[in-house]
Amino acid sequence: MNDSNSILLDPNAVLSPRFETAGPLLIAGLREQLDEHAAQKIPQLWQRLVACWDAIPQRVGVTDYGLCIHLQGHEYYYMAGCAVWDFTGLPDTFSPFIIPSQTYAVFTHEGHINHIRDTIGFAFDQWLPNSNYRHATAPENALHFFERYGEKFDPQIGKGDVEIWLPVTHH
Repeated sequence: MNDSNSILLDPNAVLSPRFETAGPLLIAGLREQLDEHAAQKIPQLWQRLVACWDAIPQRVGVTDYGLCIHLQGHEYYYMAGCAVWDFTGLPDTFSPFIIPSQTYAVFTHEGHINHIRDTIGFAFDQWLPNSNYRHATAPENALHFFERYGEKFDPQIGKGDVEIWLPVTHH
């Protein structure tokens, strides 16, 4: 018997990335160093950013971005931000970052935003080692990956249009 409330998805359809060449993209946002308190810090960072959207007159579009940036060694920071057309006149509280032009493996995140680490873990720990690609990142101050929150993402329920963009090159 078919239960019309359940949808059967091909797991490979969700877990197989599409590939996009994109960038450069100018992002302005708020950043926080990642540590063992990241699970609490990141939602608070987004709340602070949403509270000051109006301070970003250069904003382009409605898509938001969460960037994981590798500083050096085991140091990373997370930046919650939006696309801007330039960095001129950006308030001092905002950090600028340019997402570089390159090829990305794009993974669709299904389900609640609280489980985004599962999608990120799959991309890095399962898909990447078994693919013909390698992670394309510089050793310092470089984009590790980014989250793209499209216009259909609903922060009130924590679901919607979310993707993980992993910079890659062929082996």
